[in-house]
Amino acid sequence: MLPIPPPPQNELENSLALSTIGLNLELFRVVTPIHVSPFRDLLIMHPNREFVDSVCHGLIHGFWPWAVTSALSLPPILDVEDTIVDPDHRHFVQAQRDKEIAFGTFSPPFPRLLPGMLAVPILVATKSRSSKLRMCVNHSAEPFSRNAMIPKALVSVPLDNLHDLGRCLREFRIASGPSIKLVVWKSDAK
Repeated sequence: MLPIPPPPQNELENSLALSTIGLNLELFRVVTPIHVSPFRDLLIMHPNREFVDSVCHGLIHGFWPWAVTSALSLPPILDVEDTIVDPDHRHFVQAQRDKEIAFGTFSPPFPRLLPGMLAVPILVATKSRSSKLRMCVNHSAEPFSRNAMIPKALVSVPLDNLHDLGRCLREFRIASGPSIKLVVWKSDAK
């Protein structure tokens, strides 16, 4: 697997975004429940050092999602229309937002989008084989679909696709044999 890329040069030179970040550091904290030093120690013998180092760097400084933005003419601010009309869905999203703010994984509230910010539509869906709700972010929404900014050749497993994850795990088990311990965890498990 390739190392996770750092932000491209054009983004490191994006004065509009850099100014907004510099003036609003409280909105751009990098939060992770992973203790990076012990995590790195556990992976000391991992054969793909570049990948491990890139993941550890991302856990400390944040990740870049492989997006290629150099050829795009992005607006300085892009807001989206609120499409959640069902009162139960609206209450659910507000409750989820409040939980994420309390956990520190969402920014504290601020009155309007700042220069360099592009909003992404949020929607509500029911979980598979359940009536429980889940909050979703639509990275394929136009204009300026975030998913369309990621070259498909760089993504080996489609995002949010558990069928492909299961296929990869089965292939690994077949190739490795039953004696190899395989650990999988869900990062948002409570």
